[in-house]
Amino acid sequence: MERSAYTGLDMTVPEKTTMNPLLTRVLPALTLLLAALVAHANPLTGTRQIVLSNANGERHVIGQVEFSDAGQGKSAFRVVMADVMQDYFLAMRPFRCLTGSWQRVCWFPVKNEEALISDDDLLPLEYALMFMRSKPKDLHMNPFNGLYYKLRRDGQRLVGKLYEVDMEPFIVPDSRPPSERKRPLKDRELSDADPVTNWLPTLSIE
Repeated sequence: MERSAYTGLDMTVPEKTTMNPLLTRVLPALTLLLAALVAHANPLTGTRQIVLSNANGERHVIGQVEFSDAGQGKSAFRVVMADVMQDYFLAMRPFRCLTGSWQRVCWFPVKNEEALISDDDLLPLEYALMFMRSKPKDLHMNPFNGLYYKLRRDGQRLVGKLYEVDMEPFIVPDSRPPSERKRPLKDRELSDADPVTNWLPTLSIE
């Protein structure tokens, strides 16, 4: 019986496998998206600071939000203002305000529903963190000078972009039909805020 001829060891170097160029571009983005989804799947819990800031580097911690897990991807919250928010009596009602050299911002919270939020619905907290602005020595408040921070989740914090709004729907609820009084503000009523005429255009909860 003939034996097979010995041809020696195969020293051929296998060709280097390369990842599909499309995958090399898509995988990092998918990784980041997955990380964001995991973070957002967890409701906010614990105590976070409320910070008002501007592009000049000013940062004012005006209070805190206490979050707790309410189940089904929701968080319950409670807003507590710090002593830096001083008491004023303006336009025949009490306010808590932060006063700067050229502008004063006064807290104008509205609670029309349970203090519950989710990543898809931050409006109850937005309503709880509305403000009105005035000059430092004004004794009245103009409802046209409302400040509304529209929130979005950024990892484990919330960031608010400032819009200007007319507070009439909250001051005079009867100006809206009963069906709209719970959430009277519409997106079309939010006006982009001018960062030059607004002292603290950014709100963050961190």
